[in-house]
Amino acid sequence: MKIPVTICLLFFISSSFAQDVKKILNDADKQYQKSEYLHASELYEVALNKSPRDLAAQYNLGVARFKLDDMAGATKAFKKALSLSKDKTMSAKISYNLGVAFLKSANFQEAIPAFKNALKLNAEDKDCRENLQYAINEYKKQLNQKQQSANKQKPGMSPKQLKEQQKNQLSRQAAEKILQSVQQDESRIRDSLQSKKSSSQKRNSRNW
Repeated sequence: MKIPVTICLLFFISSSFAQDVKKILNDADKQYQKSEYLHASELYEVALNKSPRDLAAQYNLGVARFKLDDMAGATKAFKKALSLSKDKTMSAKISYNLGVAFLKSANFQEAIPAFKNALKLNAEDKDCRENLQYAINEYKKQLNQKQQSANKQKPGMSPKQLKEQQKNQLSRQAAEKILQSVQQDESRIRDSLQSKKSSSQKRNSRNW
């Protein structure tokens, strides 16, 4: 599994910002660089109160929360940043970091679509593909453990327990479908890359 040790901060500010907001963000970045992550996150929140749609501030808040081991705060910030991003490369980066934050909190079910989205945006990200496979495997393990636990309670099972067992079975089926979907996506990506490579080789031969 390829979970990064650090998540990079962004250092760009929109020119439309008021001078006081720029100063707040500069101060926040300085606090982050000094490993004062709590103070940095507080300053990013102050900046966002003044300019809620700033992508860099929203993303950096997620990074600071991640460094504080506040995965709930990190995922919330990354989700908001993703909704603000209009750039494919940036969206892939945010989705990847969102998946990592879910992994860190053992929320494998939520990590799967985050990594899958990042992979769609950046098909050549090997770390993302490995993390996606890891999340799927761990999610299936969780479902298996729930299933085994439910099976032990099978004799004299109450209606509530029976309903929970049926829910777990459906979740396992959903996990299998997710895995199949990912494998199909990867197959299409490989076919697309191979097609591009073949086209490039043909163009090169014509140029010669």
